[in-house]
Amino acid sequence: MSEPIVSPRRQLLVAMGTTLQLISTQNGYLTDAGAGWTLEPTPGDQDTQAVLTAVIEKQQRPETPSKATTHRLTTVSVIAKVPANTEGYQQALDDLVTDIEAAMDSREVARNFPDGIQVPVYVGMEPLMPEKASAGWVGALLTYQSHIPKK
Repeated sequence: MSEPIVSPRRQLLVAMGTTLQLISTQNGYLTDAGAGWTLEPTPGDQDTQAVLTAVIEKQQRPETPSKATTHRLTTVSVIAKVPANTEGYQQALDDLVTDIEAAMDSREVARNFPDGIQVPVYVGMEPLMPEKASAGWVGALLTYQSHIPKK
């Protein structure tokens, strides 16, 4: 039996996971990054096919006055890494970002999020490049924001 999901932050992360786990070539995406989904971030290693997680970066007061007492503007970072060789870094990075954006922008995403939790909105992307070209991976950090209830 799974533990109850209590906090809105946890509900947000679980809903994002439900969405991002669908990323696979079998589902029409360019990568199989969804196979690497975890709620507990780990660095992975060269044998890992993919690493995909989401973490709460910060919460702040919403800019919308009507939500100021009931919600928090929550920033979530999606951290993703996929295998890539030195000749294919740019293509692997582009495929990875394309897949995450497509998954988060699809119409079906809304049904994964509980009532009261806004579907996350894209904020930005930063590539994550390994220190050594021979590391065998490329990654991205995509940032999203969502209004979630305080309780």
